[in-house]
Amino acid sequence: MTQATRWGRLSAVSAALGVAAIAVLLPLAAFLLAAWLFGLQLLTVETGSMAPTFPVGALLVSGQVDPADVHVGMAIVFEDPAKAGRLISHRVIGVTGADSLAFWTQGDANNVRDPVPVPARMVRARVLWQVPILGAATEWLQWPRSFILLVVVPAGLLLLLEWRHRRRHEPAAGARAPATA
Repeated sequence: MTQATRWGRLSAVSAALGVAAIAVLLPLAAFLLAAWLFGLQLLTVETGSMAPTFPVGALLVSGQVDPADVHVGMAIVFEDPAKAGRLISHRVIGVTGADSLAFWTQGDANNVRDPVPVPARMVRARVLWQVPILGAATEWLQWPRSFILLVVVPAGLLLLLEWRHRRRHEPAAGARAPATA
């Protein structure tokens, strides 16, 4: 195989990788920007409590909701009353308003409702829609994999291509540079 053939193949592979990266990254960046602009929250399903509606590894897209608008049948995201900071997505199966507004919730795959009602102040969002598998992919792409994939690999490819380009266009050893007057 000649040097020119190798360079031709490398150029074709580089172009294909560039097109593939743009085809994937551009729509992903547009989606993330739109989610941010519209105040949407992205969550990954970590357990099977809402299967098959929301399978493990799905990416949930959730939006703001006024607790007064929450109704039976709605899937909501709320802070776990038993563990601060932990978010749960379950379906509302009942509304109680004895002392203050609260919601009885239950996972679609669970046989019993959650042990305590969720106070309205702990409701963070409502689930709008989900994308299967994408949540698992985003979890996999956490630090340091994201840095390696999105910074180190492209930088390495650029350095390699630049090195090969310079090597290809260097004057041959012993060749004389053109004289200037």
